[in-house]
Amino acid sequence: MDEEVRQFKMNYIPGNTDSQFIFNLAESSSTDCSQDADIAFLIDTSRSLGLQAYKKELHFVERVLERYEIGTNKTKVAVITFSAGSKLEFDFNRYNRKDEVLRAIRSIPYTDGLCTTIYRALKQAREEVFVPQAGDRENFKNLAVILTDGETNPGRYDLYTLPKAKSLTRQEANDLKFHGVEVFGIGVGHRVDHVEMIGISSGARNYYRVDDIDDLEKSRLFHILLNKVCARCNNKPADIFFIVDKSSSLGSVANFDKELSFIARFVEGFNIGQGTQDVRVGVISFSTDAQLEFGLSAYGDKRSLQDALLDIKFSLGNTYTHKAFEILLNQGFSASPRPLTVPRVGVIMTDGQSTNPYKLDDVLKLVKLRGIEIFSIGFGSVDIPELNKMATVPDHTHVFVVDDIHTLDTVRDELYLEICNLIGQS
Repeated sequence: MDEEVRQFKMNYIPGNTDSQFIFNLAESSSTDCSQDADIAFLIDTSRSLGLQAYKKELHFVERVLERYEIGTNKTKVAVITFSAGSKLEFDFNRYNRKDEVLRAIRSIPYTDGLCTTIYRALKQAREEVFVPQAGDRENFKNLAVILTDGETNPGRYDLYTLPKAKSLTRQEANDLKFHGVEVFGIGVGHRVDHVEMIGISSGARNYYRVDDIDDLEKSRLFHILLNKVCARCNNKPADIFFIVDKSSSLGSVANFDKELSFIARFVEGFNIGQGTQDVRVGVISFSTDAQLEFGLSAYGDKRSLQDALLDIKFSLGNTYTHKAFEILLNQGFSASPRPLTVPRVGVIMTDGQSTNPYKLDDVLKLVKLRGIEIFSIGFGSVDIPELNKMATVPDHTHVFVVDDIHTLDTVRDELYLEICNLIGQS
């Protein structure tokens, strides 16, 4: 659990104090959700929230659903509210039009309850929502989104001790996930038990916290949630090269391995292979010299690709970034070309400044002329103007900066979403 608690800090929304990356997903060009699903929202209506905050909760749900096509063979929606007990407001059978769903959500009353019986809402979702008789469909993805400003509290509604009630919440969450439901958690404010919410969610990466209810509207959380559940990358091809810095300034093999670990985790979200609809991945490393570690046609499955990343060796040297881009141009995409409609993407990770910026300028002009989309990730004492120069415009969707190598993972989801947006538009 300690590792999960550490990881959830990646998803802390306002300001993201663990990271200073240059990014604003709220301004990105998201398209409508193209993956249909059965989605249940579990909404806190307890007294600690307050009426005005409750209305903002409902408005947040409306905004998420505005991007979905809702209908019999499209996305279906259900809602459960909880405070003192839980209530099924409507299941997947109830509404088949978006306007009906949104109108129903707006009319859900605030109960002002004194308890927070999360375990009851989770159990009700499993027993009364994600079942065929409630309209749950076998071949559609099952998603649950739970919003709360507190923690499990049976109060006087159930005769449980607090530890027993919390144990029930964890058990019901596990049962729901075992039932095949992916759970997203959103904690609002400073009373939230983040450890409990991580346990409820399908991993730390599916849990988000915001300081204030207003951050639901102001932050990029809405876009992150929408894009994560849409998974627009599915069945869309792309060719992606990672360009990794292994110069002396990294300091150690362990730090270099963090770059490789970032890539290994990043590719989890893609269909890796050599088929016409698959994503292919290659890696170029650089220091004083640059090297094609493996090309796009080297690996036909995700596991082989991840194993190959473990075999890349660290070396000392300067930061001749331009040599890596020369390999990208001359050996990268040209070695096993696909139709020009398939996006060609380069992701460069570096902690410093190019040793020869003039040659870098020259090769970048050729890269941009070839239509290669470049994303840049910087950490440590990186040269931010140079990151901006390497990246495709606009900078706010293509440039990411973190404090150091240890916080590199904090931008993984955002990078994934931006590349998904690019692939989805191809």
